[in-house]
Amino acid sequence: MEVLKKLDRRKIKPRFIGTKEEKAKGQGKVVMINVVESSLDILRSKKALNNIQYYTALKYRRLWEKSRIGSYTSNFNKIGDITGWNDIAIDRIDAIYKLSRLHTWLGDYASHLLYKICVDDYTIKEASAIYQVDRSYLGKRFREAVEELKTFLDQSYD
Repeated sequence: MEVLKKLDRRKIKPRFIGTKEEKAKGQGKVVMINVVESSLDILRSKKALNNIQYYTALKYRRLWEKSRIGSYTSNFNKIGDITGWNDIAIDRIDAIYKLSRLHTWLGDYASHLLYKICVDDYTIKEASAIYQVDRSYLGKRFREAVEELKTFLDQSYD
């Protein structure tokens, strides 16, 4: 019964990422966020993340949404095959490639930490219980990981 009450409170809404000029032109990106329970929104409201870090974390979440890793299986042998039907979209392949490069750039610990908080929507408190470290240490490591993510996204070209 308690699980159903949590699910009833969900309000999933699209959130636009970009400037007002990009929105007017129809450019930018949209991320689906549970506005009631999103851990990134909570961190932003508590001033644990500034706006730049918040939007950088949303970009990471968007990469995972684009990649749809684990959603269904695709025939990876068809990639690059001109004669056959390609069942994987180009932007999905690009997102998977960026996530792979990002994992190499950040390392295992920071990548898993970003995944837990940005994608799986764990709070800092829940993630600190999983990793068995202090919350303040994990918060600092999360902010460092987001800053490294920003550096990676700034140096990579789209």
